[in-house]
Amino acid sequence: MSNPFDFSSILKAYDPQAFLSQLKGGFSAYRLPNIDSESFIESQKKNLEALVAANQAAFSGTQELLRYQSEILKQAMADATEAANSLAGSTSPKEVAEKQTELVQAAFEKAVANSTELSELVKNNQEQIAQVVNQRFADAIKEIKEAISKMG
Repeated sequence: MSNPFDFSSILKAYDPQAFLSQLKGGFSAYRLPNIDSESFIESQKKNLEALVAANQAAFSGTQELLRYQSEILKQAMADATEAANSLAGSTSPKEVAEKQTELVQAAFEKAVANSTELSELVKNNQEQIAQVVNQRFADAIKEIKEAISKMG
């Protein structure tokens, strides 16, 4: 059975080295004055590497999120079974009402805790992705400044 959330097959056909070779060929065909094509190509390679790293972090975060949601579902099913058994053993309407109140409160508290945990997972993953992108952006700005200073 294939995993509908496995997007790696989409990326198999992508060859960053072929892209960089095409870029290099384009620059060599048009010798532009005052442009360091090697530096530009190296910068684009770093951009691609950052993109791949950000995508890997996003994919990893999605897998972790799905895994945790699966655990929540399994636990919810077990809790529902336990709650049904608990209510079935009740002998009076008052006891049923008390148990229902306890079960609703416990379910609400668990839902809030699970929601908090899921939010934390998403937040951490987004921070990891943003860190990769922000670092590459800062490096690219530095590279541009260096290229401009070499132009004289």
